[in-house]
Amino acid sequence: QWSSKVDNQNRGLAGLTQGITVGGVTLFVPMSIVAGSSNNVFALDNDTGYVVWQRKFDAALPSATDGCAGGITAAPTRIVNVAPVPTPVPGAAPAPAAGRGAVGYRSMVGEPGAGAPVEGRGGAGRAAGPAAGRAGGPAPAAPGRAGGAPAAGPVGEAGFARQGGAGAGQGRGQAAPGIPGAPAGLGGGGGLGRPSGVIYVVSSDGMLHVLGLQSGKDLQQPARFVPANAQWSNAVAVGTTLYAATTGNCGGAPAGVWAIDLEAAAKPVVSYRTNGGNVVGPVALSTDGTTLFAAIGAGTTTGDGKANAIVALDAKTLQLKDWFTQPTSEFATGPMVFRHGARDVVTAGTKDGRVLLLDGASLGGATHGTPLAASRAIVARGGTVSDALATWEHITAAVGSTPAATTRWILAPVSGRPAGGRAVNGAVRNGAVVNLRVREANGVFSLEPVWTSHDLSTPAAPIIVNGVVFALGTGRPAAAGGAGTPAMLYAYDGATGKALWNSGKAMTTFASPGSFWSALSQAYVGTNDGTIYAFGFLDERR
Repeated sequence: QWSSKVDNQNRGLAGLTQGITVGGVTLFVPMSIVAGSSNNVFALDNDTGYVVWQRKFDAALPSATDGCAGGITAAPTRIVNVAPVPTPVPGAAPAPAAGRGAVGYRSMVGEPGAGAPVEGRGGAGRAAGPAAGRAGGPAPAAPGRAGGAPAAGPVGEAGFARQGGAGAGQGRGQAAPGIPGAPAGLGGGGGLGRPSGVIYVVSSDGMLHVLGLQSGKDLQQPARFVPANAQWSNAVAVGTTLYAATTGNCGGAPAGVWAIDLEAAAKPVVSYRTNGGNVVGPVALSTDGTTLFAAIGAGTTTGDGKANAIVALDAKTLQLKDWFTQPTSEFATGPMVFRHGARDVVTAGTKDGRVLLLDGASLGGATHGTPLAASRAIVARGGTVSDALATWEHITAAVGSTPAATTRWILAPVSGRPAGGRAVNGAVRNGAVVNLRVREANGVFSLEPVWTSHDLSTPAAPIIVNGVVFALGTGRPAAAGGAGTPAMLYAYDGATGKALWNSGKAMTTFASPGSFWSALSQAYVGTNDGTIYAFGFLDERR
């Protein structure tokens, strides 16, 4: 639909980050907020690619190295809320995704015609918003079911509705008590044409910035979050807490997980040190928001340190609650959480090409080393599961005497030649996305590869929208003795792997690591030359 080039200086291979899409900022047109590695933040009009505003942080930038790019190393983020977990009814048909009955995180995708959902802390007596459809995505935060949110009254500088003002409590529900990081006296606003919430961005000096959506200006004094020049993962903001992980000892930051209280004026920070391997990928939370999960790679441990492990931490204190570890399980992806019946299932990929399923309530059982299930290697020797996993559910409606059914799928990007699944899209040499079906019978889980994508150069974690899988081959930079390859985006039927569309030669260079997202009938890719590409339906957005 469009491409737009922004002014950002790459730091090594690091360039543009994943974007966050928000609604109601420029009248009725949604906007995407994208960070650039050299301390830049851009706000782009989703319909045209026009740069609405740009912010550059005045913070020192160290020299980039292979292991430590410096600058902004992860995407901006917004708050997601934890929705209540419904009690499963034995024998009942699977319930469709819905606001009040949703499981886990609530996404920021709303019902058609209902306006953009807005952030609010909730509270007793607040009316729940209308139900909304299922949404899928990279993870950095995990994919979640979508839900509505209340509308509110007059709009302030960053789109916050003032509590008690005219119109407060009107619309789809009562005004929210407030948004962490917002100026005092401003609450969660929104509704059609009204922006709400804030964007959280960490600059190269490790300071957390709370930015207004209309201008990109700081709405609060920046607060220290992680050490300066650290290498941190995509942040996850749930309720009133924002989390990120640091790796590589960049800027002297130890490998670990960090949490900052967005609501407290002093913005206190707590942390967990692995005392062993680096944290792999972003963190994830349980569907009730009380437990944080992190994957830890290989390393030499000291004291009670962890390596080759998945750890469960208290979401408030980051104290260790539980862990899973196997000497042969070197994790290659961060954890992903989904709900199965009455339990949380934690899944992650390993460097030897397997996908593991763990019980969120007891990660490795009494021995800390027993998974719920482990797939066989889904990639040939020398290959690995890479980037991050994605998941979605396919609900089949009841027809006649055939009962309704739910199929859980896990999609794993792999480097190398897949070792399972139907090659419905031709031979694969470099890498692909492998789609696995999750089966469970009498409490016993198994994973079965079903189909694979086309041959993809350095595949990214896929995105699933309404049962369509968008798979990105990010491409490669030119190297000695060989030319580089540009990024290419494919769309597949999620259940069968049937190819539906591809981007052809639209993109002319490789993608920035992690710069792939989707919102409002569009898919976006940021490439290494600073260009953002938007692909979508040609019909007018409704």
